[in-house]
Amino acid sequence: MKKGRSSDIPDEKSIYSQETAARMARVSIEFLVQCQREELIEPRRKSGNEIGFNRSDVSRLARIRRLHEDLELEFPAIGIVLRMRQQVLDLLNQLDDMELATAEREEELFAEIRTLRQRIAEDIE
Repeated sequence: MKKGRSSDIPDEKSIYSQETAARMARVSIEFLVQCQREELIEPRRKSGNEIGFNRSDVSRLARIRRLHEDLELEFPAIGIVLRMRQQVLDLLNQLDDMELATAEREEELFAEIRTLRQRIAEDIE
């Protein structure tokens, strides 16, 4: 991150008002409220009784807008697409974990092979 720009980047933990979140995602308040009714996004509590949305909520809201406008999907279909997307992301994370574990095990086995080769070489001498 460049010096002097940290104040330009919103804090990931920031909670934005409905109006700000809607503006950031380029949707109307009505669209945002409809997404809440359809349980596609879930507001978070701000100070007091106010509700708001964090950065990932705004990204999700923008994704919902694109699915609705660009692909002309209805809200129930968008919910399915978002759940499937999350399942794919979870599977990719599992795959990454499995690949890491496999690479670690492979390194352990190569180390064991090297040790056995050294022992065999010592026994031959």
